[in-house]
Parts: sequence; C-alpha cells; structure tokens
Amino acid sequence: MNEISGSRSIRVLFASTYPPRACGIGTFTRDLTQNIGRETDIIPDIAAVDISEDEALEYGDEVVLRIPNCRPKAYREFAERINSSEYDVVCVQHEFGIFPGEWGQELTDFYLTCSKPIVTTLHTVIPNCMDLPRQIINTITTRSSATIVMAQIAVDILCTQYGAPSHGIRVIPHGVPPFNHIGKMAAKKKLELSERKVISSFGLLSRAKGVEYMIAGMPDVVRQHPEALYLVLGQTHPIVRKHEGESYRAELESLVSGMGLEDNVRFVGRFLSDEELSVYLEATDVYVTPYVGADQITSGALARAVFFGKPVVSTPFLYARELLADSRGRLVPFRNSQALGGEVAAVLRDEAMRVAMEQDMLEYARRMSWASVAREYAQVFADVASAGNRSRVAVVGAFTAQAARNL
Repeated sequence: MNEISGSRSIRVLFASTYPPRACGIGTFTRDLTQNIGRETDIIPDIAAVDISEDEALEYGDEVVLRIPNCRPKAYREFAERINSSEYDVVCVQHEFGIFPGEWGQELTDFYLTCSKPIVTTLHTVIPNCMDLPRQIINTITTRSSATIVMAQIAVDILCTQYGAPSHGIRVIPHGVPPFNHIGKMAAKKKLELSERKVISSFGLLSRAKGVEYMIAGMPDVVRQHPEALYLVLGQTHPIVRKHEGESYRAELESLVSGMGLEDNVRFVGRFLSDEELSVYLEATDVYVTPYVGADQITSGALARAVFFGKPVVSTPFLYARELLADSRGRLVPFRNSQALGGEVAAVLRDEAMRVAMEQDMLEYARRMSWASVAREYAQVFADVASAGNRSRVAVVGAFTAQAARNL
C-alpha cells in the first residue's frame, strides 16, 4: 500500500476541467482518476475548473471544489486553501486554453503560492514558441515536483527550449479505455456497414482537425474503392460552437454535397459513449488524422486508434511522428488532399500491409491501457509525496475535502 508516514493513503487533488463539460482534458482526467481509484491505493479528488462566468454544470461527488476562472486571484486563493489541506499532492492538467489570462498566465499564481508537491501533466508543448508561453511553462516545470508528458519529443523540447529540469520529467502514454472486442465484421454488421470499407476520424470537431482535406481526397479513394465510407465521428468542440456555432460542420457538409460524396461521407455529429465509439473503431479499416497543426504533442483520438490496432494514415504532427514511427503508420504532408486520398486507397488495397500495421500497432499499444497508465501515475505520486513529506514542515489546521466544497 502507498502510504504517507505509514498512517494513511496518499490523497491527490486533480485541478482540471471535468465532465459533464465536453472537453478532451476533462475526459482524460475522469478516465485517469477513475482508474487510479480502481487500480491503486491513491485517493483522487477533483478541483473542477469553471471556464466561463455563467457555468451551470452539475458535477459528481468526486468534484470537491470548483475554481472560477472569472474570479480575480482565484488561483492564488486555491493555492492558499490547499496549502493547509489534507492533500499530499496536487496534479494539474495543463492546457493553455483552459486557464485565465494571456496564455493562461494567471495559473502561475497557483505555482508561486502552493507549498504542496505539484505534479503537472502538459497536454501541449509548443516548439519555438513566443516568450510569454515559454516563461509560463518554465515556471510550471521548475515549480513542479514532476512533469508528465506523453511523448519523448516533448522531453527534448522542454529541456532544450524551455529550460526545464530534465530529472523531473516523466513520459507516460495517453491512456485508452478497455473495450469489448466483438470483431470487425460483427461491428460492421451492427452498424449496417457490412458491405463497406470504413475510414474514420473522431473527436471534438474544429478546424484544426483538417477534415476537409480528407473529404477532398475521397474521390481518389472512391475511384478505386466505390464502397468506401468516411465516417466523421463526434460533435463540434464546445468552445468552437460558442464562437462560430456549427459553421465549420456546415462547410464540411457543403463540401460533401458539392463533390457528390453523399454516399461516401457520413457525419455522426453527437457525443459517443466509449461503448459506441468502440464499435465504430472496430468497424474501421483505416483511421485518419488529417490535422493541420505540426506542433500537436498528443492526441487522445490517435492514441485510441493505435490501441485498437487500426492502420493509420496521418499528417506528420509531432505526436503522430513518434507514435507511427518504424512503419507503424503512414505519414502524408499537411493540407494535401491528394496524398491523403492516395495513401488511404493504397492501404485499403493492400491487405497484407493492413495486417502488418495492425499487428505492429497492437504490440506497441500494450502500455497504453488506462489501468497501466494509472499505475504509472500512482508511482509518480508516491515518489513525489514521499519526497515532499520528508522535506516540508507539516502545516497546522487540516483543510478537509468536505470543507473544500465551500470554496
């Protein structure tokens, strides 16, 4: 059992967005904490980040407090309360767009005020970035007892460009939930796609996903495989919807109709449960990530496709280059519809290639189950809590998780 001073289990407070907010970081945190609770002796609680002033989300009991981004000095107050709490470690899920201020700068108030050990997961590491985000990440990494990234390339960038201390950085892959394996043909039958060759992309829809380039490449695929069907799975990202409504999806649908691809492109524009998504992924013959940004350092969607052993065609953003190295996947240039369509058609045509890619993917993905990822996080928390317990003076006046609800 992981214990502090031999008396109790380690308590970890996660600061993050959280469901029911439709947010990849929040979903990541939910899955991670649920598996930590099942697989380890760590006790996780949630401090939910409320991004907008008019938040009306109803959280579960695991959310013990809310951090209102609209409140001045909210992150300094959060740190001051946690300093006198019963928590042994605070784990921050960092993404620039979540926290207030330019580039989320107000979050640094927490790091400069908090006296508890901090473990930070960086969901984005931008190469060759501007001074302000570089300074913010430098503050975060130097004030964190451990920094977790999901790809080795992120370690190199942090050390060479951000001045981060290399000894505190850990690489832990993006977790993927288990699924009830029913087989590709059974999945296709369940979706009434038995006669189709299925191509898919999934995730919260935004212009960064580059879906239009795959749609524009579909005529090349259809000429060789008339039965091909491209499934675009997932609802529009809530932040995108707030600023531009469904305009991007409308543009995609107009592109489909303008190219006469109504029988070869289908949108499933809603949130899919893990069970539903598992069926769609099992039915997939080729998975596509046509993202337009070269610097993306992680992708939960791509991680899940790899975990399912899917042949992948992707643009060469940083995470894809690492995950698909050694011929595990096929990389094509950014914003190149002809290359996307040609490569997808080639993979569909070559069954031996697909089988080899699937086997390589499954072998590589063994470490990516949420159970395995949870155990790796738990070890980091145990190491950090043990070191912190030895080095800091115990504070007086425990701040219980129940009292934290009043923040």
